[in-house]
Amino acid sequence: MMNQTVFGKNLARIRKSVGMTQEQLAQKMKVSPQAVSKWEKTSYPDGELLPRLAKTLNTSLDVLFGLKEKDEEIDLEQLITDEIHRTAPEERCDLMMKMFYSALCAYNNYTVTKMTLPERLDLETYAELKTNQEIALARLNDDLRYFCFLDVPKRGLNSYIKADQNENMVRLFRMLSDEDTLKIIYYLGSGARNRMHSKEVISERLGMPIESVSRSMDRLDRFGLVWRVSAEITNNPMILYGYTYSLPLTMILTLAKSLTNYISFREPFIDQWTQGAFHSPGGSSDAPIPQVSVWEHDEPQV
Repeated sequence: MMNQTVFGKNLARIRKSVGMTQEQLAQKMKVSPQAVSKWEKTSYPDGELLPRLAKTLNTSLDVLFGLKEKDEEIDLEQLITDEIHRTAPEERCDLMMKMFYSALCAYNNYTVTKMTLPERLDLETYAELKTNQEIALARLNDDLRYFCFLDVPKRGLNSYIKADQNENMVRLFRMLSDEDTLKIIYYLGSGARNRMHSKEVISERLGMPIESVSRSMDRLDRFGLVWRVSAEITNNPMILYGYTYSLPLTMILTLAKSLTNYISFREPFIDQWTQGAFHSPGGSSDAPIPQVSVWEHDEPQV
């Protein structure tokens, strides 16, 4: 029996280090598992397959053939920083979405080595990820793209949210369930930064009773979503309000729109993760099973 080659030893070692079976590598290389088995023993891939093999395993041919002991460590943070600095400001959104989408797809063992962001989408399209350690959701359509990533605590989201201390959360959702308050948020959030507003002007612009505006502004003030100052105009004291442009609130409303308009129309499927994000302290601690899906829907008819 012939001895295992240096190439074969390195191939088997690197394949195992990236958590890939012979069958999975064969699928990515579009060859048979028997071919991969032979590569790890006594034979070599065809020359045209070598560059793709190295790229699939995220290594170099020098390492595979034993000319170098290991690849130089990549400074990922510096690469990202340099790439963003090289990209024009108006093109950085495209770059960020491409990076996020590639990272999301990398959790799943696709048969191709690289997944690219779709260039044009006619339907409502989302990509999502679920494991025991992280969840993510991305909307891919050009009219509004976003990416949300959540590092799930070891004890679950209950350890942060604390379901027995949700009084302020209930107040927040009660406030956001008021249609007048939502209209005021949209109005304030569409204006120029640092512009001050009076209740009277808001009432006039939105055709809303001053009492409703006062009630909504008081609610927003309690949550720190507006700030107010006292001003004297023609010797008459007046309260003016400025909007804080809260990022969490913006994301809450954006995700709420996705949930009510599209995600609730999604066809159900069986999840493969072992526990939900809100698991209890005694929940399962099994290794995560990545569950990545990309799905799309026509806009629902209402």
